[in-house]
Amino acid sequence: MLHEFSINIPYKNVQEVTDLLNAAGIYNLYYESPIEIIKVQNGYGYEEKEDQHIDLKIYASDLEVENLPESYYPLIESTLTISRDAIHYKTYDETNWEQTYEFEDIDLGNGWVIQYPNSEKQYEDKHVLKFDPLAAFGTGLHETTQGCLRMILDKDLTGKSVLDLGTGSGMLAIAASLKGADKVVAVDYEEVAREFHHNAELNNLTNDLQVVQADLITGDYQINDHYDFIIINIGANETMSIIERHDLLKNSDTFFISGLVEWHIDQLIDVFAKGGFAIEEKAQTNEWVSIHFSKE
Repeated sequence: MLHEFSINIPYKNVQEVTDLLNAAGIYNLYYESPIEIIKVQNGYGYEEKEDQHIDLKIYASDLEVENLPESYYPLIESTLTISRDAIHYKTYDETNWEQTYEFEDIDLGNGWVIQYPNSEKQYEDKHVLKFDPLAAFGTGLHETTQGCLRMILDKDLTGKSVLDLGTGSGMLAIAASLKGADKVVAVDYEEVAREFHHNAELNNLTNDLQVVQADLITGDYQINDHYDFIIINIGANETMSIIERHDLLKNSDTFFISGLVEWHIDQLIDVFAKGGFAIEEKAQTNEWVSIHFSKE
């Protein structure tokens, strides 16, 4: 049995309270920072709201602590100088505590469906991209990913070479492979090879798939080869930094750029225009924009 003790405290006091509990031998703590999402130049950011209260949750297991909950009540009360009435208590079945979030399949509306591992649906009249979101970034839920996916899946990439920068768990690179790409190089700052190859196997891919861990902005890795298509789903600032760092516009005549917000795309469009590129296609869902650039 997992026991949860919850107390409501000012957020500005959370570090002090955490230190007191740690000193008393209580370490399994959890809270959500009170934040307000704000617009920033390159997308969204957040501000912490110091004046708000939060629920600080304390967890303990029967497997580790005897005589719960009674053994924890006086310890919490004396450590924080609060009454028992200030402590809210509930229990969980530990066998059901750690469950994998089940994603709903996504119909992209263009004859393709993203299908997740928990799904047993059959799609006889649609193409299927099988995908298992693991540790790396990228689930297919975000508008930027879906916008770029539609562009890629609407193209015939048979025999083409593709470079995917900021690949995350590899969804866009997998899509390019399913559309016939002969060679795909996927680059990410994090170590994502395990997730990438796992998803490639789910889709029975046999093309040339290469995963590179590299810092594209400040690292030593240099993009030298020419590719038929380059995909970047990161953000305008990061995209422009990568283009400048690698003189990237010389490496392809076709780019799929996503992760953009409508209020911060003009400078990026200007960078491509000066490089001799025109907008082939532009898609927008809510404030999120994806652009297909081709050299004129």
